[in-house]
Amino acid sequence: MRQSSSIASAALAVIVLGGGAAAADQVSFSAQIQPIFDQNCVVCHAKGAESGGLNLTKRKVYKSLVGTKSTEAPLNRVEPGDPAKSYLIHKLDGSYKAVGGTGDPMPKMDIPHPLAASDIALITQWIAEGAPNN
Repeated sequence: MRQSSSIASAALAVIVLGGGAAAADQVSFSAQIQPIFDQNCVVCHAKGAESGGLNLTKRKVYKSLVGTKSTEAPLNRVEPGDPAKSYLIHKLDGSYKAVGGTGDPMPKMDIPHPLAASDIALITQWIAEGAPNN
């Protein structure tokens, strides 16, 4: 496993136990999540290079992710309000095989490290908040 799934679990625990952000501090998909995808994922998940049929460009990303069945696992890519049932989190933290997934952990780039734990925690928080298109 590239990173411990405890990263996502810890972020979720903070949110569930009341240590999460207030409504005014809700994670912004457009200002905080999309830039993570732009920097780390779009190179392989854009029109003409849609690995797994997943397009993460600004105009297609939300529809491609939220409430959409994964092509690699029996989960939705993002299940609003439930990071543990969101295949995206499992692909990012390396636990994808444990949920019946296939393929490789993400991002699959020529970088010496996986996605930052803080980025995974932010994506986890966004999903736990209901994955709003904000």
